[in-house]
Amino acid sequence: MHCYDCLELGRTTVASGGCVVCGAALCREHTTEETKQIQQIQGMGQQVHPTRARRLLCGRCSKAEHDRSLT
Repeated sequence: MHCYDCLELGRTTVASGGCVVCGAALCREHTTEETKQIQQIQGMGQQVHPTRARRLLCGRCSKAEHDRSLT
């Protein structure tokens, strides 16, 4: 599988991951790595896991998730 963003630029690069939002295959150069706090309901409250989960996103989905402006 090849990186979707590289293909748009006319390059062929082997993908090493995929965007968790849109599913596009990504090379390391086009991958945005973020973390997410995992919470779990337990008993009468929530438990926060000490280790944050890794999330791989493409640039477009990362920007869309963090852009607070409305069009």
